[in-house]
Order: sequence, then structure tokens, then C-alpha cells
Amino acid sequence: MGAPAGGPFAPVGVRRSRRAALALAGAASILVCAGGLGCAHAGSTDAEAAAAARQAVIESNMGELQSCWDDLAPAHPGVSGSLLFNVELRRNGSVEWVDIGVDELGVAKLGACTVRQIKKWRFPEDRKRRSISFGVGFASPGAAP
Repeated sequence: MGAPAGGPFAPVGVRRSRRAALALAGAASILVCAGGLGCAHAGSTDAEAAAAARQAVIESNMGELQSCWDDLAPAHPGVSGSLLFNVELRRNGSVEWVDIGVDELGVAKLGACTVRQIKKWRFPEDRKRRSISFGVGFASPGAAP
């Protein structure tokens, strides 16, 4: 599976991490991994458009996940790591369930807050149920790059 046409989104002032993720500038930054978004295989423009639409929903809601970390980062100086979310989508675009597949931070309140937020998201309708995965990295002030 590859990234949608045009590759992963790269806002201005973004740097690449060793995990091929994107780091948004800020004291407590979020890393958005490009893989695992249900990206389409080459030659399938409808599937590519659907994958791009799902990625757009994720990226448009990053502020909610950032807010979860902003509230907790001061209590965890120098901490950084990623959460890998596995999300099951209903055909109507609502989120059926969210599971954290990988938690490199070990901050239980962050996991609970981010799962609560993701459960509220709405994705485009689809002809079938979808399972998607995406990673988000967090870094508190003073964390090593």
C-alpha cells in the first residue's frame, strides 16, 4: 500500500522524522504517519480519492488530538513517542471502535482522551466497512528530536 497521489501532506515548517512521519511545529508536536490509511493501489482513482478523503478527515482533526497532549505535556517533560490507532469505520462513516495498537508514551490519560476524540469523527460514507490505521507522534518540550 502506498500513499495517495501527491504523497503525504507536508505543511510548511515540517521536518521528516526517522519513522517517515511528519512533525508539526510547536512545543508539543504531533507526528502524522502517512501509511496505513487504507491508501489505494496505483491505478484505482476512486479508491485513491476515498483514501485521500479519509486522510483529510484525520488531518483536519489533529487539533483535537493536540489538545489532549497540550493538557498533559507539562506533567511529562522530555517525553516523546507515538500512538498507533486501529479504527473500524461503519458504512455511514461513523467510527465503530478505536484501539491503540502501539503506545510508546505510556500516558494513560492521553490514550483515553485521543480515543474519545476519534470516536466522534465522521468519515465519508463507503459501500463497505473499513479498517484503517494511522500513527500520531507526540513530543513534550525538551524531548529529544
